Amino acid sequence: MRICLYNLEQVAVLALDEQGPEYFQLSGGPNLVEVSARGLLAPISNDAPLDMPEAHLMDQLAQVVKGAVGLDAQQAQAINALLMEVSSSDRYEVNMDRLAHSNEAWVHVRVFPQGDYSTFDNAEPFQGILTWKNRA
Repeated sequence: MRICLYNLEQVAVLALDEQGPEYFQLSGGPNLVEVSARGLLAPISNDAPLDMPEAHLMDQLAQVVKGAVGLDAQQAQAINALLMEVSSSDRYEVNMDRLAHSNEAWVHVRVFPQGDYSTFDNAEPFQGILTWKNRA
């Protein structure tokens, strides 16, 4: 089964798992390419209210990585800072070892589930992909 993520309405994390369905997305800034991975998709639920579009995580991430093909350390730090602001429990970090494989709307991350309100109840840390609607 293949599941299209072209029209995501909020930022999500794809918990990588070879047994999961295949998700595909457009990535790579203006030179869009289809990327895909297998796993389980979960929304990042602490996004801004709908009446504050300038505060939406999706828009903020898009500004940081606009048109990026491969990320640099400065972009990764900016993404990490944004993720710290929206997550009240789980911790997300850009995977610095995978910057060259991360692009606009498809960023490799490490996820550290924690806290009473974790989206990933009792899970061990895992690899994932942060994804959102590509606006390029």
